[in-house]
Amino acid sequence: MPDPVADPQWPLVKRVAVQALGAGVLLFLAKLAVFGVTNSAAVLADALESTINVVAAGAMLYTLWLSNRPPDANHPYGHGKAEFLAVALEGSMILLAGTLIIITAFERLFDPPAPQRLDLGIVALGVISLIAGALGVYVYAQGKRNRNMVLVADGRHLITDLITTLGVIAGLALVRATGLNWLDPLLAILVAAFILFTGWRLLRDSMGGLMDQTDPSDEATVRRILDEAIADGSIKAYHKVRMRHTGAFHWVDMHLEVDPALTVLASHGIASAIERRIEGALGAADATAHVEPWEGANEGGGVTSPPEPASP
Repeated sequence: MPDPVADPQWPLVKRVAVQALGAGVLLFLAKLAVFGVTNSAAVLADALESTINVVAAGAMLYTLWLSNRPPDANHPYGHGKAEFLAVALEGSMILLAGTLIIITAFERLFDPPAPQRLDLGIVALGVISLIAGALGVYVYAQGKRNRNMVLVADGRHLITDLITTLGVIAGLALVRATGLNWLDPLLAILVAAFILFTGWRLLRDSMGGLMDQTDPSDEATVRRILDEAIADGSIKAYHKVRMRHTGAFHWVDMHLEVDPALTVLASHGIASAIERRIEGALGAADATAHVEPWEGANEGGGVTSPPEPASP
């Protein structure tokens, strides 16, 4: 069965990662400029959150390159799990950013400085949010299309960045309308809470991947193929179906029960056909089947086991 190889979509994925990195730098600089104009704690919180886009995009590019290296003597299963490390790093950086935002906001909450030139800040953040939103949707869609967890995570983070920026815009408008300066750091704390939740979700996803958590869609696909094999009489039953994935590559192990009267050659042919079907359905995959005689053959007139000796 096939070994992990470089993702055929790697050139496209790399281009998307480079674009996300470049755009992340520009978005961060733009928000930092808006903070310099407005002196708003909420805008500073949004800019700090955007620094994570830059760090995450750089880590994403490196781990995507690493995960596409071929297997070697020390890594026979390939390097695909490096992608989960990138997601974990991004989640950790988001948690750090959220914590820093809360600290900064609390310092301003009890002695809030008056934000300045809010009209200009609102307009500038509006333009930035449009760019961030378009970038986030693009990266997320490319990740889904290419089944790349790292791009999906980065796209989700960019979309989160858009949501926080829209919240900041609404908050600045409220500060401008009411003149209540303490609303600005309070808004920054609310933004930080949302950021912390996003970071926790990314860490949870990365831990699931590192601990070989089963993908429900993969499991449904594999079991559908095995159930069809039972229905057409190819196999009698199956058990010990296990699956995991590293990067874009899937690994599937299973035990197939076949008619005991079949020859080894015939049983091997059935198992190989099922393996190929599963690999074709999952894309980049290695499916391995262990063939066993059907235990149900002992029921209803089949081969029977010798009776247990009577107790003395």
